[in-house]
Amino acid sequence: MKTVLLAGVAAFALSAPGLTQDADATNDDADVIVVEATYTKLDAFVYPGMTASIDAEALDLRRPADLDDLLRSMPGLDVAGGPRRTGQTIALRGQGRENTTLLLDGARQNYSSGHDGVFFIDPALLVGVEAVRGPASAIYGSGASGGVVSFRTASAHDLLDDGESWGYSLGAGYRSVDEETRGSASVYGRAGTADFLASVSARSSGDISLGSGNDLPADDESFSSLIKIGNDFGDGLRAELSWQSFSGDVTEPNNGQGNAGVDSLNALVDKDITADNLTLTAAIAPSTIDWLDLELTVYRNETGVDERETVSGRQLRRDLETVGIRGDQRFEFNLGAFEAGLTVGGEYYEDSQDGFDSSDPDGTRGGAPDADSQFTAGWVQLELDGPAPFGLPGRMIVLPGVRYDEFETSTPSSAAVSNDAVSQRLGLTYAPIDTFNVFVSWGEAFRAPSINELYLDGTHFSFPHPILGAPIFVSNDFIANPDLLPEETETLEIGVGVDLADRVGVDRLDLRASWYETDAENLIDLSVDFAFDGSCFAPPFLPCTAGTTQSSNVGSAELSGYEIQASFAEGPFSLDASLTGIDGKDAQSGDPIGSLAPARLFVDGRWSFDQYRLILGGRIEAAGEYDEPLDPAEHRAGYVVTDVYARWRPFAEHGLSLNAGVENLLDHDYDRVFAGVSEPGRSVRFDIGWTQSF
Repeated sequence: MKTVLLAGVAAFALSAPGLTQDADATNDDADVIVVEATYTKLDAFVYPGMTASIDAEALDLRRPADLDDLLRSMPGLDVAGGPRRTGQTIALRGQGRENTTLLLDGARQNYSSGHDGVFFIDPALLVGVEAVRGPASAIYGSGASGGVVSFRTASAHDLLDDGESWGYSLGAGYRSVDEETRGSASVYGRAGTADFLASVSARSSGDISLGSGNDLPADDESFSSLIKIGNDFGDGLRAELSWQSFSGDVTEPNNGQGNAGVDSLNALVDKDITADNLTLTAAIAPSTIDWLDLELTVYRNETGVDERETVSGRQLRRDLETVGIRGDQRFEFNLGAFEAGLTVGGEYYEDSQDGFDSSDPDGTRGGAPDADSQFTAGWVQLELDGPAPFGLPGRMIVLPGVRYDEFETSTPSSAAVSNDAVSQRLGLTYAPIDTFNVFVSWGEAFRAPSINELYLDGTHFSFPHPILGAPIFVSNDFIANPDLLPEETETLEIGVGVDLADRVGVDRLDLRASWYETDAENLIDLSVDFAFDGSCFAPPFLPCTAGTTQSSNVGSAELSGYEIQASFAEGPFSLDASLTGIDGKDAQSGDPIGSLAPARLFVDGRWSFDQYRLILGGRIEAAGEYDEPLDPAEHRAGYVVTDVYARWRPFAEHGLSLNAGVENLLDHDYDRVFAGVSEPGRSVRFDIGWTQSF
């Protein structure tokens, strides 16, 4: 397939007329949507791949409280780890956190932990989320074989209309399932060429009432802030500096995921979670220099989880600092009758991890080695959009890209491990008419072994000696493996897009669907060899150990799935729906493998009563039975969950907004795959807000 696609691109290029700089040939009337995470200027309907987005209006109606609330409607995306927001993690198309790139205002978010969450931000600070499913290593490098999820925080430009110079907003809310209360405040404005925004948000919640009737112990308080300052320095020259901070205080088991009980292996701890993101972006595109269209992003992120065991006083810490710079220059020109965009980029980023355990004489924390990783990369992507070649009717889009990465990981006491990788991607869309298109996409991706996988050290877990008992403890120890190879994937995807609005006679009716297959090699697996030494059972019963834990490349896997997403609108009624399914297996044994989930249907419908400034809506999530796990304990019954919501703005001239909703309306008891615990039961939500601009 790769050979066929490359040959097709070569034939397409040869059939096109010569290179020109005819800027007047651009179709100014085209309905172009900038897809930020793809670095294209393509309408999402014709992009050769599957994308989804959540805009500010959807966020306002949904009022999400955590990562699961925020992302549950995204096709192909699963939030695992259970209801505690401190333990939630992400998987895209069956590939877990390590294969999903997260961005916040263009800056990488690389924090990853075996039992903690992966991304800490209050959803109240966001105005948009975008997800691109499928391999994106040709743009983003390591860790993007599942896809990319990009989060965007608010700026003054998002909140002010033309002619307005400043404004403010206040908000408060309550959620019954965990007795959560929240409050937020923002002020924003612009004067001359400058603009600013300052926002704060606080939440406080307790134990979570599950659909099973049990309570999940949780005691969670958080405070978030966002400061953003921008300035237009001249024609086509803008810079923006933002600082986003999150601070959380939580009392819960050391493993915040699932429903693991508090015991010697999972102590109750006080967690102090911090996340600070400082980002500087610049856009340089002066009208006097036609070819210059440069975007720069410089960032520094620091995320840390400090824990203190409430009984023993033992202290543990894991901190990750990421610094990086990324630059992207886009050249726009015409290639004969075809509009062309060539984006050339470069990137450098570095992760530095620091771990600590007060119970270890050297302060070494098991599974959190002190180490650094550096990535240096360059990439190029060509975007061709124009009439189909060889006399075919309609439009053809060609999107090839390639990226080269060099990466190195080292610790203060170990030799550096270095490697490199080339990632390629090619996408084609053929649209014989404006309302119908087919696409095919092929891509390579890779994931470099992480700091934790290469240099695992210290104790994984310990417990009383099998014969002597406490206070004699034995341990299972981590073993480093600096010989790990990068994971490699190759994905083929075929899809179709249909716009039926005109044929049916409605405002909107479009559908996109795709099928994909991913082949993965050199999978990195954490294996636990839990076995007591023979000396544990013979006098003097010491020395005694309980085996080892090590990462290794274990083989290959095949993942396949489908995604269907549709949107409908007619008058006051609108509806969005998606249907996804995924299957994964070990290529040798045939056993299930990957972050799998059953077929899932998600439907969100809304009716707007414009004369009353009222919106009423409902959501349905339905999932099939998950009946192919290796571990019978992972079997999940199918479920159907219903939510309802409403928003009312009583006054046309004032900014009062009342939001309410009931989640899990029928108080259904259900489990999701890899959550490890029943989901929250019925929850009533109420929010009130006031916004005013001048």
